[in-house]
Amino acid sequence: MKLLTRYNRINLLSTIVIFLLSGIAFFFALHFTLRQQMDEDLRIEQREITNYVAIHGTLFTPVEVKDQETEIEKTNTPYKKEKFKTVKVKHDESYRQLSFAIQVGNDWYNVDVRKSLEATEHITKTVFGITFSTILLVLLLTVVINSTILRKLWQPFYASLNSLQQFKVNNREPLLLPASTIDEFTFMNSILERTTAKAIQDYERLKEFTENASHELQTPLAIIRSKLEMMMQGDNLTEYQFGSLQSASEALDRLARMNQSLLLLTKIENEQFACKSPVDLTHIVQQKAAQFNEIWQDKALHISLDVQPVQLHTNKELIELLLNNLFSNATRHNYENGNIYITLSQQGLSISNTGHKAPLNRKHLFQRFYNPSNSSTSNGLGLAVIHQICNASGFKVEYEYRDELHVFTITFAETDPKELN
Repeated sequence: MKLLTRYNRINLLSTIVIFLLSGIAFFFALHFTLRQQMDEDLRIEQREITNYVAIHGTLFTPVEVKDQETEIEKTNTPYKKEKFKTVKVKHDESYRQLSFAIQVGNDWYNVDVRKSLEATEHITKTVFGITFSTILLVLLLTVVINSTILRKLWQPFYASLNSLQQFKVNNREPLLLPASTIDEFTFMNSILERTTAKAIQDYERLKEFTENASHELQTPLAIIRSKLEMMMQGDNLTEYQFGSLQSASEALDRLARMNQSLLLLTKIENEQFACKSPVDLTHIVQQKAAQFNEIWQDKALHISLDVQPVQLHTNKELIELLLNNLFSNATRHNYENGNIYITLSQQGLSISNTGHKAPLNRKHLFQRFYNPSNSSTSNGLGLAVIHQICNASGFKVEYEYRDELHVFTITFAETDPKELN
């Protein structure tokens, strides 16, 4: 829910509640005031009757007045006290009535003086209608004002948000936000510009470190590998010395692969593979399978390759790295005379392989340095690289263990056909 929509809802609801409560309070206050005025008029009539009896010693004959009636009845049981009440007479018309007793000589009379409430009710309804119309008008104006003025006030915020959304640290272009006359937005823009500038600077330093590390580490690793190979070719080596050198060489190879994998992960996270183009995935899968064919033959693996024509709009280098890691993973964690099933369709790529007869831990499967087989030849980064490449490419990778096969499924994102042209 947008902030403006949420504000409008809260503001509208608050306004409705306030106006509703104030309207109800105004209605009862008006009704009470008019009722009090009506009662005061009835008391005036009572005083006039009382004064007339006091002066003349007799009751006057009631005179018919519009919206007013007076009934006088001789009685042996006079009213104990005066009483105001609302009654209905003449086709259920409402009247406000004052009942009291008066003594004339030795006789008692019950007097009922009442006035019609029609005018009062008409005034109440009219005022209530005016109030209700005013409330609706104010609510309508509030909605219009909020949807126009507030939207205009928030326009600089959305403009800054749109610029920030299009900002990419690897473009090396500083974030330029539109100027605003609102202090809060100006302060926000200044912070965003400083933060993104710092991010670009940190990115450049990290990229420079990554490139330097990739270049500088390869040279000493190659020298060490060369020296170890020369020592292993010596004639005076004991079996123990040769084994130690061989273990050191294997550890060095593992270190080199780990260095390459970590550098690759860093490059992917830094979006250094953002360039996309149409990719013939079918051709790449067949080409990669041909490259691994010799390795599969040495391990006597049975390969099933079922591919359909598939084209994607993605980064070709990342696709090749993804397939290389998937094929290597299926080969390394397999056994002799095992099986590998490769299926490619428009929906995705599935690679299944035999191997350890137990499912892998899905919770930690794609974490770095997770090595389920505890193999000394694995650095535990292959699946992390696969997961990172899929995230960068907009793919979804899933794992399941069924029919004694470890199945990795890559689901492709929907590709716009225009992107392939």
